Amino acid sequence: MKRPKSSAPPYWQIDMTKNELRKLLRERRKTVPDGQKKELDAAIVQQVAASKLFQNASMLLLYAPMEGEINLLPLARVARERNIPIAFPRCDTERGTMEFYLLNTDARLTKGAYGIPEPPADAPICVPDKHALCILPGLSFDPAGNRLGYGKGYYDRYLATFPGVTVGAVYSRMMLRSIPTEAHDLPAAHLVTEHGFRQVAPSIPAQEAAHSEQESQADKASARKSQTAKDLVNQIKGAWKALWQARSESTVKPLHAPLALVLCTFVLLLLSRPVDANLLNRENEYIGVILLQILIFAVPAVLYCKIKGEKFSDRIRMRLIQPSHLFFLLFLLVVMITGSLLTSILTGGIETLSGNFTLYGTFVAHMGGTAETVYAILAYALLPAFCEELVFRSLLCAEYEKYGVGVSVTVSALCFAMLHFSFQLFLTYLLLGVLLAGAMYATRSFLAPFLLHLGYNIFCLFGQPYLSAFYVNAGSNEIFLFCLIVLFLLFAAFAAGEARKIYHIYAKKNADSSYTTAVPFKLYPQHLLFSVLSPLSAVCLAVWLTVSIVRLLT
Repeated sequence: MKRPKSSAPPYWQIDMTKNELRKLLRERRKTVPDGQKKELDAAIVQQVAASKLFQNASMLLLYAPMEGEINLLPLARVARERNIPIAFPRCDTERGTMEFYLLNTDARLTKGAYGIPEPPADAPICVPDKHALCILPGLSFDPAGNRLGYGKGYYDRYLATFPGVTVGAVYSRMMLRSIPTEAHDLPAAHLVTEHGFRQVAPSIPAQEAAHSEQESQADKASARKSQTAKDLVNQIKGAWKALWQARSESTVKPLHAPLALVLCTFVLLLLSRPVDANLLNRENEYIGVILLQILIFAVPAVLYCKIKGEKFSDRIRMRLIQPSHLFFLLFLLVVMITGSLLTSILTGGIETLSGNFTLYGTFVAHMGGTAETVYAILAYALLPAFCEELVFRSLLCAEYEKYGVGVSVTVSALCFAMLHFSFQLFLTYLLLGVLLAGAMYATRSFLAPFLLHLGYNIFCLFGQPYLSAFYVNAGSNEIFLFCLIVLFLLFAAFAAGEARKIYHIYAKKNADSSYTTAVPFKLYPQHLLFSVLSPLSAVCLAVWLTVSIVRLLT
């Protein structure tokens, strides 16, 4: 096909606001004769269809043209001939969001929000990957790929999490020299006109561009290197503003209730510390420790479940484990013990392996006769395991897993590590929190992390003589560390193999996994940040930092 000629320059400069530009560009687009518009549209379709981007696309995200927009619907026919899935957007006017939905061969677009044709209600949602190709509509683009849309922001919000390739389609006569941008505006990675694909140039403000034409190359390089403190502050403010706006527009909202529960346990635990001096020399020491743990963890957890309602109780996985899970739990217990020893040595040195077992660095366990041993197991092993797992695995994970299992595991592990108010042991408890949450999701039972936690606490209570003997027989720090690393890696491999068997059984039984939420891995940081970005999380962090610093200095 012969390319249509255009009498307009490649792009033209207009210094106006966005709304003024939109009005002018709408009028300019109306001046394109119908016959010429069809030729221009056909040329752009041909350019896209012949491109490597289209040929390598895993799916094609198109739009239905409105109000004189470029008609790229013929690309859908080409895509179907090449077995490339096609998706069209659907706008949710209440939430201000947009999602793409796959359009089956026999399905048709129907009129939706703003009169825009969209996929039917039963269309499956599109989950794009890095090879997905999204063609962006717009009134205009500039050489930097900046887009001037219709002002609703649907595409900007969608593209904030889009992993694929974006192409802005525009008539060459409609391009601008520069488009005013805001922090949330996302440029297209490529531009296509009736003349072919254009290279996207780095974006610079219009005033800077005009001035740079009169500068030498040396002056430009010098100006870029001499960034002032004011510019840096403005960039930080802009980044924070963009983050806060993205948070307000995201479907991931901070959860206040679970963070309030975490803060409650922090405060109650800190208030219990002055009681320690009155317990250690009394006969009812163990009873006092038991009562405090019930007040610190169990009572708030029960009240939390009551407030959340009966349906919430079904989500906290109070069910039995299967006999086939026992080897997995045994191997994972060894991983927890060796991993905690390695992280303790890494952060505090070999001397951290000696000393008495303390609960939260406050209540010191004492063992004597048989009766005291039983009381010690109950107060310092069994009850802490049950109470902590109820709060930090069962309840927290049930709340956060709707944003992805990775988010729930991370949040529960972080809160669990912060509970112990120690910089030195933070990495140890973080590792333990991840392993305990992983065990719960693998076995789908609260009892799995409870039993692991109980076994770990019993080792901490009674395993010191065996650990010392192991260290002495090793003969040197290097051999001791080597043995720990070998045990950690070996049993981690065993545990992974058992976990694979468990999930293979789930697959054969077609077991329900509705608790999970399909979230692309690259979105986990955003989901994690937005789900905890609230004043309560800041208070929890401030309490942990303050207490940890005080304990470090005293």
